[in-house]
Amino acid sequence: MKQDRLRVWLSCALLVFAAAEGEAQGTDRAAGLFRCQIHRGGGHAFPDNALESFLWAWGHGVAPEADARLTRDGVAIAFHDDNLARITRGIPEAWKTRKIKDMTWDEVRGLDTGSYLGPQYASTRIVLMETVFAAMRGRSERLLYLDEKGAPPELMAELSARFGVQEQVYYCSSRYELLPRWKKIAPKGRSMLWMGSWSKSNTSEEVARTERLLGGKLEDLEKRAFEGVDQVQIHVRTDFTQPDPFCPSSAFLKRAGEQIHRHGLTFQVISWTEGNNPETYRKLWALGADSFATDFPLELISVLPTLK
Repeated sequence: MKQDRLRVWLSCALLVFAAAEGEAQGTDRAAGLFRCQIHRGGGHAFPDNALESFLWAWGHGVAPEADARLTRDGVAIAFHDDNLARITRGIPEAWKTRKIKDMTWDEVRGLDTGSYLGPQYASTRIVLMETVFAAMRGRSERLLYLDEKGAPPELMAELSARFGVQEQVYYCSSRYELLPRWKKIAPKGRSMLWMGSWSKSNTSEEVARTERLLGGKLEDLEKRAFEGVDQVQIHVRTDFTQPDPFCPSSAFLKRAGEQIHRHGLTFQVISWTEGNNPETYRKLWALGADSFATDFPLELISVLPTLK
């Protein structure tokens, strides 16, 4: 029964892709928003880091994010958290706090990582990064945001090259030093530096703290001429009860976008609050964002045609 559900879901994802693949055109602000990404591959709508979720994203003209981790025996998998507690079901209590890095591929490969969203996803299993790359092979429109969660750039470069998809991969990290390493060994690959401040509110104090933190990081990047970076992502807290809904402020985001564009890079924004509100994307677009990451793929897909 579980295998039947998996086949049905996979078939649906493939049919959606076939219908939509011709619409996924353009890779920049002027031509479209193909580089929008779905956080953790499925956001809040579909299972984390599941191949089926990746297929859905590609089928709707956006790129999924895969969080690349290594098991104890060095196998690269797509998994966001460092332990099993949040999304894995049907495991012994003692396993919930075990770290992925302390478990082997044989131990984790058969675990249910979909039921946390509903019984219809009970067949979801952890996917190998090699399997993800295999699904991209020969399909140049299938881009992937690969967020390193311990998977070194050298291994990801080797695996993506093996499947001929290196040019389709954005190697992503908050650790700047990894990106020049990636670009050196994967010069045709892409890279994204993401920056967040995890502000608790949109008070003037939090906005000022956030802007000091992010401004300092942008200043450091400026000194390095943004070497090794193709895209910069800034995390934003949104609160529409405030006169300016964004932290960092709208003025800061506009300046940051202009600075990033001066270096020929693209500017992506993710709002971890109000991501289900279309107005969030419209306002960020007006401030100069080229694309978005989101936990709400259905809402993002619906608003994209309205952005001009």
